[in-house]
Amino acid sequence: MPDQIPRLDRLARAATAAISAQEGAHWGSAGLIAPGWALTAAHVVRAAGAAPYTVTLWNGRSISARTGYLLSGVPDSGPVPAESDIALVRLLEDDTDHACVWLSDRGDPPSHEVRAYGWYVAGGKRGGELLDWNGVCVVAGNDGPYSFRLGPQTEIPKGASGGPVIDLSQGALVGLTKASRRTSEGDIKDGGRAVRSTLLREFVSPVVVDPDHALGPDPYYALVCAHDRWHAESDLRDGWTDVQGELPGNGLPDSTTSWSPGDRLELFELLAALPAPDDPTLVRSLLRVVFHNRAKFPATSALRHWRDGHGEIHQYRMQFTIEALPYLRYAKLVALAVASTPGAASTAADLDRWVGRRMRRLGLEADVSVGEVTLPGRVDGDITVQGGTNATGILVHPGGHAQNPPLAAEPVQVGILDARPGDGPSVLLELEPALWSPSAAFHWRLRVLDPEQDDDAVVDADENGDGVPPDDLPLRLQRPLARLFLQLDTPERHAPLEVVLPPEHFDLAVQHWLPQAAVTDLDLSDPACWPLGVRRQVVVRDASRRGGVDPLWEMRWKDTAAAAPLRALPTPQPGRLLRRAGLAGAGPDQVPVVCRPAADATGREVLRLALESGHGVFLWNAGSHPPDGCDERCRSFSSNAARLLADAGSAAELPERLRVLRERIHRRDPHAYWAKPLALMYDDADRPLAEPAGVLDAP
Repeated sequence: MPDQIPRLDRLARAATAAISAQEGAHWGSAGLIAPGWALTAAHVVRAAGAAPYTVTLWNGRSISARTGYLLSGVPDSGPVPAESDIALVRLLEDDTDHACVWLSDRGDPPSHEVRAYGWYVAGGKRGGELLDWNGVCVVAGNDGPYSFRLGPQTEIPKGASGGPVIDLSQGALVGLTKASRRTSEGDIKDGGRAVRSTLLREFVSPVVVDPDHALGPDPYYALVCAHDRWHAESDLRDGWTDVQGELPGNGLPDSTTSWSPGDRLELFELLAALPAPDDPTLVRSLLRVVFHNRAKFPATSALRHWRDGHGEIHQYRMQFTIEALPYLRYAKLVALAVASTPGAASTAADLDRWVGRRMRRLGLEADVSVGEVTLPGRVDGDITVQGGTNATGILVHPGGHAQNPPLAAEPVQVGILDARPGDGPSVLLELEPALWSPSAAFHWRLRVLDPEQDDDAVVDADENGDGVPPDDLPLRLQRPLARLFLQLDTPERHAPLEVVLPPEHFDLAVQHWLPQAAVTDLDLSDPACWPLGVRRQVVVRDASRRGGVDPLWEMRWKDTAAAAPLRALPTPQPGRLLRRAGLAGAGPDQVPVVCRPAADATGREVLRLALESGHGVFLWNAGSHPPDGCDERCRSFSSNAARLLADAGSAAELPERLRVLRERIHRRDPHAYWAKPLALMYDDADRPLAEPAGVLDAP
């Protein structure tokens, strides 16, 4: 490997640019990533807004440039969070001839050693001169899913921020320099930090800063295709793939049975000619077929491009005796998946023929293994709403009360009734009250519950400090939730959101939160901007049940799941004392319906008794309750809830039936307004929640 470092340096330095204000002040560095495009840290260029600035190439040529895209979550001042600290810069001179870095296709952490590149302004006798810099850094560890720490062996100069970080084992871009050495950060001393280049995968619906130079509806896919086409044309001799072939992180030594960087280069050129996957989970499904379902690809892996799937194969490739086999199986599956796409038959056939030619070099075993692959089964059709969407009639404004009881409910009809929490990946949001906060606040964690995976590790969290106030939770969680939904949603299914709360906070209206798309575009006619509970199922789970299954809860869950039809158990019964026996002795087909919120003392006591009696399913009014006791609105609420239960074929239908009601409310159907405060506890004893690890809160 040491013999290859000078060649790698030459390639990386040629693809490293300096960014400065038009009047000359140096701001930071960037890596040239595709023709006309550079990649840098968002904090380097955020002050420019949409105004032009200057990018200086390695050969000294200066070019006018403008920020093309940012990710949401970049503040106007102060530190930029790692999950947002990346930007795409557009060079404004057409047909500029420049080098490009090689972007890693892999999503696993970088190797032990990396080399960072950038530009800085010299001091001393050479004061003011712009100099290029590079230095070897040891990767000291991951700093969450979006960045990694650099060891203190190398001093990173001011001005190198945004420059490329190259993995010395792969010979590929794996990050961008984010911060130089700090004396300390908490109790950790380091040499700096880098943002992972996999953040690029989130440029699917980013903030468009320069609409005149946009990359189309899927910027990430378009950028990577342009990147791969450039390398296919430019790396024919003494390019990145020649260097990579001598590095240890690129598979076995070159032979007909290995998978070489040259094979990868040819395949990526073919993949760049294909349309993007029509389903964000398709790449992961193809990978499972490649490995006969013996390898795990977590639902949290963002696999947006066909080449992203190629990168996931590396860590499992040795399950095959011939290293090239999993790659060829994957390429064959991609060709099959694209063949029926309108306008793509020719490019899919080109890929299929290339797979055939490459297989012939491997012999009979490869021919059988690759030729036998078939596409995984996929659900056809989408969840369709057949209920009324009449927008005429009364409109109950938020915060107000209708003078008359709500209109009687119309039956809730859905086209597919097997879409529910547990039939695929769900997002689990755990909200834990911050006990030592001076005011109400929450710590939060995000997990993915996937029936095909046994790993429900925390994928994002904020468990420090005084927590997040309730009013700030929707904005703070917009980006983390949107990231997971982007990875899990398919055309057939939107991943449910299961919210874990202590009973006293059950009324928290997560179903009304707006998704990320609404930050910059409040077009509420667009389903992408609908509140969470309108687009996807949102249900509540009990935080006190984490870490095990209570026998009473498990028994009642199984009985209720098998019961049909369901009957409402109004609780408390009008004019009767609230007694535990009424809930504990409920039949398996009886579902408690509570007309009071958890914020109400009586409502809180009813919900507590329902949980202690083992109920995993119940409905309640999370809105306001008449101060002087139950009235006609309560009776109407309970009556409509009873009809909802009676119409359901099983308890498992309730999450989707409630989502449909929320969509009808969003479409201003007056017959659905009764359900505006309706909330659902759906605490699945067959999928118990893990006990949170460690202490979350301390004074």
